Amino acid sequence: MDATYREIVDWASEMDRVRGLLQLARTAFPAPSTLYRSFERVPMSVWRGFLRESATICDPGSHGAIDATFFDRETASRHYQHRSDRHIRTLKTTALVDTDSCAILDPHCSAHWPHDTQTGRRVALRNTEKIESLAGDKGYDDQSLRDALRSEGVRPLLRHRLFAAYDHAHNARLDSDLYGQRWMAETAFSAIKRRFGPAVHPRAWYREFRELVVTAAVYNLEQALKQ
Repeated sequence: MDATYREIVDWASEMDRVRGLLQLARTAFPAPSTLYRSFERVPMSVWRGFLRESATICDPGSHGAIDATFFDRETASRHYQHRSDRHIRTLKTTALVDTDSCAILDPHCSAHWPHDTQTGRRVALRNTEKIESLAGDKGYDDQSLRDALRSEGVRPLLRHRLFAAYDHAHNARLDSDLYGQRWMAETAFSAIKRRFGPAVHPRAWYREFRELVVTAAVYNLEQALKQ
């Protein structure tokens, strides 16, 4: 319906025929604040488990791609931002995406914009059992990350930054077919922003992280339905 839960509750309370079909009384709908608090009580580990299960339903392959994007945090009022002394206006999100199903395997969120090599290392090394190869642009150019991936049996396809002639040679030896699938990560981000919007809505940073994890899980379920 392209509406918030609060709007749907308001509409349903005035639609007797719809409530009759659904066999719902006027008081059968949880209040919006009750729903929000129920999400608040669920720990992040549960949401991440939900995300893992949603990715499994998509039947992921063995090749992953990693990339980062930003989500707007300015949906809160200016008064609240000034009162809370919140100056960071965007939330950096790094995600590992399966290139076969375009499902999000693992997201990482940060309000402090760490370098891609730092977040990429955390995301990649905690998912080595899920992938056999990993593609990433030159923002993830880190030899220690390549060595760590190889030690875990994962083939790194991370583009080198160009400082010398041998960097061109390293990039030329990359598997062009597998590395070319890196765009699937950008496609996943684009689909989420078109479907759910480019901004996060909670005020607290930990609620923003939960919203992005739940959004990724819902996106995975929609991908599974399309298959």
